[in-house]
Amino acid sequence: MRKTVGITHGPWVIVPAAFILMVIPVMDFTTMHTGSTVPLEIIGWLVVFAAGVSFLIRHKLLWLVGLVLCALFIAINLSHLMFFQEPPLATEAFAFKIVSSIVVAGIAWLYFARSPDLDRRQHWLGQTAHRYYVGIPVVLGGKDQCKTLDLSYTGARIAVFQAREKFKVGQRLSVEVPDIDGILCQAKVIAVGHSEIRVHFVDTSDHEQEQIRQWLISQNLQSV
Repeated sequence: MRKTVGITHGPWVIVPAAFILMVIPVMDFTTMHTGSTVPLEIIGWLVVFAAGVSFLIRHKLLWLVGLVLCALFIAINLSHLMFFQEPPLATEAFAFKIVSSIVVAGIAWLYFARSPDLDRRQHWLGQTAHRYYVGIPVVLGGKDQCKTLDLSYTGARIAVFQAREKFKVGQRLSVEVPDIDGILCQAKVIAVGHSEIRVHFVDTSDHEQEQIRQWLISQNLQSV
């Protein structure tokens, strides 16, 4: 039930990219060869370090903040190079600023590409549940036999043939999961694609959520 993921998916790419952002201030400082720094330089270091920290936390709002901080760092770098250069700025320092801007832009794109895999079922300020790639049978509305693409205790992404013809955003339906003690959840459709839908479980008891969470943990699944 494990799913192979692409190069922009999986923590083995996402986490190191965040740490690269956190290391940039140290590397930038070592290339300066000058004992003085301008306030803009220090602000840039703090901004890119904060971006790295925000990307380490799997949360929609914090990832958005990280993208904004990356854009701010690139703007600060360009401003420093164009308007606030110190005369003794070393050639390698100049080159590093250009390279670091390109690297940060690439990492920002990586996280932007990854953002659809964040749990859209979560509120911007709410706790984010872990989602897992898993394909198990589900019954939608008591009649449609389908299969999950990923699942958390807050909802699911489900493969549905001709999804746009059968479901609409905001529609309510039941979701039965035979593999998890035949649990029956009420859900709301929050997104409809060509061949899949995303649902958010509503009015789900703490006991039912815990049933799903414990089952997911016991399966040794790949996290989304």
